Amino acid sequence: MAFLPQLRIPATYMRGGTSKGVFFRLQDLPEAAQVPGAARDALLMRVIGSPDPYGKQTDGMGGATSSTSKCVIISTASVPDHDVDYLYGQVSIDTAFVDWSGNCGNLSTAVGPFAIANGLIDPARVPHDGLCTVRIWQANIGKTIIAHVPMRDGQVQEIGDFELDGVTFPAAEIQLEFLDPSDDGDAGAMFPTGNLVDRLDVPGEGSFEVTMITAGIPTIFLNAADLGYTGTELQPAINEDKAALERFEKIRAYGALRMGLIQKLEDAATRQHTPKVAFVAPAQDYVSSSGRAIPAADIDLHARALS
Repeated sequence: MAFLPQLRIPATYMRGGTSKGVFFRLQDLPEAAQVPGAARDALLMRVIGSPDPYGKQTDGMGGATSSTSKCVIISTASVPDHDVDYLYGQVSIDTAFVDWSGNCGNLSTAVGPFAIANGLIDPARVPHDGLCTVRIWQANIGKTIIAHVPMRDGQVQEIGDFELDGVTFPAAEIQLEFLDPSDDGDAGAMFPTGNLVDRLDVPGEGSFEVTMITAGIPTIFLNAADLGYTGTELQPAINEDKAALERFEKIRAYGALRMGLIQKLEDAATRQHTPKVAFVAPAQDYVSSSGRAIPAADIDLHARALS
């Protein structure tokens, strides 16, 4: 039996926000994977454990959810006045596909710490204590992100008391600035149809009032009530409802076409990461996934986003 050569590639498994992913330095990847193409995609899919017909990614670093099936490639900056380039790949769980169409806002918080720990930031700009400012070029969407990374005793401060819904344990807080996140910084690009509110007709599903917006990542917003939801639904209410998932995917496809992100409806299958779909509702009392009771007075509105 012939065996393929074994590869040893330095990598770091990191959480950022409510996502986890495998981080690489571009220079550490095999030469064929240092450029876009089939070799790069095949390597990242194998690292994550995709495609997996069992949907578990047991033989890989993926966590069998869209939030944990991600890869990041970091390199020295290709544009002036930046420290690093950040390239993000959303790896499909059960199909042989890596989507490079958008950014991951959660993993953006891990880029600065990775860059500092891997010597990609000029040591003269890294304080012994305090905040280190990392200027990130988000290569997928061509935008600038500024990360403020806490430092202590010359190391990235990882532990802390900052709590984030969706993450069990507290940690250090990393604040981000997204500069001019719309396509070209003007209102017309932020709203690709030119309207704040549109009527989106989805054959077989109905006609919906929507806001289609591109600010960091393209998203279609709907009213929860128009979909028959309250806005307080937790993951199982959607994830375990096959008909609902098919309905949302249909809305997403027609929205992507209307936003000009795809040229024909079937192209939505090749752009799985974007656009997102979200539905919103007025504030009301609810119980979170962790079992915590949240009073309406503590929030302004409900939002449920689908990846």
